Amino acid sequence: MTKDKPMNDTQQKLIDAADRLLQENGLARATTRIIAKQAGVSEGLLYHHFKDKAELIHEVVFHRLRNLHEALDSLPLLVGQNTVDENLTQVMEIAYDAHYRITPIVCAVFSDYKLRIRIREIIREREIGPDRAINILAAYLAAEQKINRIAPVIRVPSAAKLLLASSFYGAMIDQFLGNQIEKNKKHLEVQETVRTILAGLKPPPIPKVNTIENRKNE
Repeated sequence: MTKDKPMNDTQQKLIDAADRLLQENGLARATTRIIAKQAGVSEGLLYHHFKDKAELIHEVVFHRLRNLHEALDSLPLLVGQNTVDENLTQVMEIAYDAHYRITPIVCAVFSDYKLRIRIREIIREREIGPDRAINILAAYLAAEQKINRIAPVIRVPSAAKLLLASSFYGAMIDQFLGNQIEKNKKHLEVQETVRTILAGLKPPPIPKVNTIENRKNE
C-alpha cells in the first residue's frame, strides 16, 4: 500500500489497532495475533491485507507522518510567498510533531534485526523513505535560492538534511526525557533553528579599515 492507494475499513482498523498497541505495549509485545484481536478480525485476515508485521508497522509510521507529507507536498506553492523563515518554521513544526510520534517505533525497530531489514526493503521498493523528505525540502530551498531569497553560499541538500536531522534529534531527546514542551516555546525553538541554519555559523566579514583615508581625515 502507498498513499496513492486508499485503505479500506479493515486495513484502517488494523492500522489503528497496531498504533494503539504500539503506544501502550511497545513493539515487541504488539504481535499480529494481538493486533488482529484488538481490531476485531482474524489473524488470517490481517495477513490478507498485509504481507507481514513489518508492512503493518511501516503503514503505522507512514500514517503518523501523513501531516508532514502533506506539508512537504505543499512547499512548491510557497515559493516566493511569505518569508522563507515563516515557511520553513511552519513545516519544521509539523516535522517535529511527526518525528515525536514515530521516534519510539523507529528506535524499537533498530533492536529487531529481521524487522529492520524487512522495513528497509519496503522503503526501497516504494521509494518513500527519509530521502524523499530531504529531496522535497532541498528542491524548495533551491527554488527560493533561484529567486534570491536564500544566499547563494547555502548548500541546499546539506541545509535540508540539517533541518530534518535537528527535528528528529530534538524529538527523540524530548521523547526519551519525557519532555512536554509548550507550543509557543517549541515554535520559538524551531524558528531559531531555521534562522541559524539559513544564516550559517560563519561571522560577518570585518570591514577593512582604509588607513590612508583615515589619516587624511584627521
